[in-house]
Amino acid sequence: MGIGPDRARAASEQVFEAVSPEAAISTGYAGALGPAEVGEVILGTEVHDWTRDRSQPVTPADAGLLQVARMAARESGLVWTQGPVVTVGTVIWRAAEKHALSDASGAVAMDMESAAIAKVAAAAAVPCLVARTVFDRVGDDLPMDFNLWFAPWGAARVFMEILRRPSILSSLYRLERHEEQASETLARFFRALFLAFQVHPSPTDLEYPVAAGAR
Repeated sequence: MGIGPDRARAASEQVFEAVSPEAAISTGYAGALGPAEVGEVILGTEVHDWTRDRSQPVTPADAGLLQVARMAARESGLVWTQGPVVTVGTVIWRAAEKHALSDASGAVAMDMESAAIAKVAAAAAVPCLVARTVFDRVGDDLPMDFNLWFAPWGAARVFMEILRRPSILSSLYRLERHEEQASETLARFFRALFLAFQVHPSPTDLEYPVAAGAR
């Protein structure tokens, strides 16, 4: 699918044209905007689109899918949090910017794809769920501005930045461990989610209270 709202929108539209899915799930990594730690599961109760401005409509998560996802997260023993997720158009890489976005949006996490996927699903009347894991914490700066990847000659720009500041490499190795932890959590969550759907094929019939997982 690729990174960013435009790629996510185009890929989602292609998938929906090719098949008729019964549900859509926006998954992958997210940046925490609250106290969530690396590897924690984020279940989006709604998606805010801040890719261009702050006046985009909010897309709520499907209640039935969210209920099953809560059950799966609890039964898997994973640490999880639910709340609004905000989709942004660029990589927010400084802790100060993350805190500012958290205060302004009220979201628990951010990503760059969920709003686009949720809108395509809503247009097709297909229920949608956001289920992601935390890649970076709200109080941590990323080692560099990863928006360089998306600029012209992005790979060369990143290479030059690493040459200019070799200490970036050690931080990139740390992020690789974050990626491994987040990927393992996603795998555990989806194993539990698929089992939950087998037990409860009609998620709208479930009744679970709104709650966040214990830390």
